[in-house]
Amino acid sequence: MPLASDTRHEFGGLFSLYEWVTIVTAAVVFAVVLFAAVRYRSRPGRQPSTRTEANVVELVFALVLAGVIAVLVHGTFTTENRVDAIAAGVQTRVEVTAFKWGWRFAYPGTGVSVAGDNEHPPTLHLPVGEPIVFVQRSRDVVHSFWVPALRFKRDVWPDATTRFELTVERPGTYDGACAEFCGLHHTDMTFKVVAESHAQFQKWLASR
Repeated sequence: MPLASDTRHEFGGLFSLYEWVTIVTAAVVFAVVLFAAVRYRSRPGRQPSTRTEANVVELVFALVLAGVIAVLVHGTFTTENRVDAIAAGVQTRVEVTAFKWGWRFAYPGTGVSVAGDNEHPPTLHLPVGEPIVFVQRSRDVVHSFWVPALRFKRDVWPDATTRFELTVERPGTYDGACAEFCGLHHTDMTFKVVAESHAQFQKWLASR
């Protein structure tokens, strides 16, 4: 199974599927309404129809609706399965601990950890182009690890450990935040993500 990317491509493709289904559905609905308004408009000498059922039309509508739903459900779960996949043998791991109102990022086996709160947000350093496994926990309430530029969000639970894999494809500095309302300083529960080359990442680890 392919490694997870920063998910923008995965969810971008899924969004395009929903977008086209929405456009086609809207076009069909408007066309049918317009046809009915013109074809069955009130005219002199026209008598109202006494027909109460249209079994064939209703059956076709139900089958088309079921087909659309099947396509969307299949596309959604296929994308989710690709994004949620965790490959074996991933070298870089990050332990994420969320708390009111801050984050702690630890790199197991290195002795390095970074923590910050709503007044002094932490910075998460990641190597570019390498799969990274995140292990998340919350010390209190439900939080959510969210990096908007990477189209990535995962809830952090106080009574469960969540794991996911992420590969940042491009170097740069990205904003991160908590996306689950968690209390008074929820909007200030932010962090930075610095994506850099493997050599720069190793140098940063050594400097800590």
